[in-house]
Amino acid sequence: MKAFFKEFRDFISDGNIVDMAVAFIMGGALQALMKALVDDIFMPIIGIFTGSVSFSDWVIEVGSAKLQIGNFIGTTITFVLTAFIVFLMIKAMNKARQLTHLDQSDADEEAPEESELDVLQAIRDELAKQNQA
Repeated sequence: MKAFFKEFRDFISDGNIVDMAVAFIMGGALQALMKALVDDIFMPIIGIFTGSVSFSDWVIEVGSAKLQIGNFIGTTITFVLTAFIVFLMIKAMNKARQLTHLDQSDADEEAPEESELDVLQAIRDELAKQNQA
């Protein structure tokens, strides 16, 4: 039973799991922010141009069903804005990761590591020069 709990503790403390949990929390906060931005800023502005007091009041009744077109459009705008922000964040992270990777590969290319064979060949060449002199 101790091995099970140790394995579970190792799983929970793994960096990837913690990073994913933070991403979910940040995603929820970003979603709430985007919803407030759309509902409180964008929709009233769109309502001014469409002549509607509240964009969420756009409802089409088909028989006894009510199609809430305004809510759907608001949710779609929220989704598109959220996806755009996440895209920009991932693009920036990938660019930073790429720059970091390029810096590391440049450092590796500038200072090639000498192998044992290279050192032995240099010693051989030096001894050959001394014997000729």
